[in-house]
Amino acid sequence: MTQIAFYIVSDVHGYIFPTNYQERQQQLPMGLLHAEQLINQDKVNYPLHVLIDNGDFLQGSPLGHYLAKELGSAKQLAYIYNHFKFDAGVIGNHEFNFGMSYLNQTLEALNYTVLSANILKDGEPFTGHGVRYIERGGLIIGIIGLTTQYIPHWEQAAHIEGLTFESAATALERWLPEVKAHADIIAVCYHGGFECDLTTGEPTEDLTGENEGYAMLKQFHQDIDLLITGHQHREIAETVYDIPVIQPGAKGEKVGRIIIDVERGKIQNAEVSLLSNETLTPASDTEPEFAQKMAAFDAEVDAWLDVPIARLKETMIVDDAFVARTTPHPYINFLNYILMDVSGADIAASALFDLSSGFGNEVTMRDVLNNYPFPNTFNVLELTGQDIKDAIELTAEYFSVKDGQVTVNPEFIYPKPQHYNYDIYSGISYTIKVSNPVGSRVVQLDYQGNPIHMKESYKVVLNNYRAVGGGNYPMFSADKIVEDIQTEGAQLIIDYLQAHPELKIPNVTDFKVEV
Repeated sequence: MTQIAFYIVSDVHGYIFPTNYQERQQQLPMGLLHAEQLINQDKVNYPLHVLIDNGDFLQGSPLGHYLAKELGSAKQLAYIYNHFKFDAGVIGNHEFNFGMSYLNQTLEALNYTVLSANILKDGEPFTGHGVRYIERGGLIIGIIGLTTQYIPHWEQAAHIEGLTFESAATALERWLPEVKAHADIIAVCYHGGFECDLTTGEPTEDLTGENEGYAMLKQFHQDIDLLITGHQHREIAETVYDIPVIQPGAKGEKVGRIIIDVERGKIQNAEVSLLSNETLTPASDTEPEFAQKMAAFDAEVDAWLDVPIARLKETMIVDDAFVARTTPHPYINFLNYILMDVSGADIAASALFDLSSGFGNEVTMRDVLNNYPFPNTFNVLELTGQDIKDAIELTAEYFSVKDGQVTVNPEFIYPKPQHYNYDIYSGISYTIKVSNPVGSRVVQLDYQGNPIHMKESYKVVLNNYRAVGGGNYPMFSADKIVEDIQTEGAQLIIDYLQAHPELKIPNVTDFKVEV
């Protein structure tokens, strides 16, 4: 019998060190180096093992921003990933956020194969590889790398020019005959998640094609041996249709582990689990030189993050995210006002992101990047009053009523937190009555003191993700864009703070959320 252990990380998002960058010198159970220690301690029990990164490694943290925007190179990140000695990687949707040139430079610096079986350039995988074959214990393992097809709905067009994004399920069907002919074990690595409940098969989201994990399991469970997933940041370690299924969360907090026992070319047993700091005690790095380089790099990033940007007379601290989403808050008012000021638009909408804590008296680079971690640019759209009302009705689905109190709709928490899909509007006055039926919750909607006209046009500024309908907002689309603002969110905040040392922000936000 041959025993092979698969170790998987996914959605690390540039979190290398044991910190979420909320403050200096944290030691949290997270980050790629933490994951490496967990694997190193465990793999001594499994001489035959495979290491896989399942995508979204390039963007999403202050460190990732520092490399892309300050240094203009991810060579340091590639050095760390090469140290990890991955056997294969997969392209994630956020790999494109800094542009194709930056991504290609990074891929060239990596010493392992990165797969893109369903992202094509001139009909071939744009990374040059859709599958990788490796040998362990006399067995050939075929690793197929797939990515959510939904990237064109989110990404700037210039960043993905010339690429075709195929359905993961369609691509898998096309690749399987070849891989079955060459491999004893087939591992499908999909940077995407599950659109259906894994127990009942009932949809858990709109079936847009963003996530096809369940569909692939249902269709191909007799043809594949394990399914590795990501994108949704869920923690999954289950067996579905007799196939071991893993999704190891995000930011290196967990490591997915699949152990298979193979006899006479067939898997006789499979064990699926998640490794974490709670079950294993990380060991110290066995390579002192590497550890020293990492300590110096960590200190370098921390020093850059502590660079002061501005001092404020009045704070905009977010003490309670729920309160900030249900009543006007100075931070959201500030953000939307900047967007309106820069764009000249009448109306702006922004979401409060998960790690947003607002601003105290001193604002540093760390504060800005924690509040606006995504490299979004912005678009001005020309929308009808009806479009705006429809959008607020959709965003109002974020709420539900429980025990006579407004609360967050569980669908925005499970299976994946989606607080970023709830927008707060400025430049208009509106009231959301949560106890009303979905689609009829906006009971008051005014512009400049008068009811908004459903057929009239208004200019609204949104981030580029939302502007093309991201988050399933069908009333927004590229054909309604009338202005493109290429400055990214963090830089927009920095520029405004530096240009206005005496910050005076008028109140442009007026809304209510009531039972």
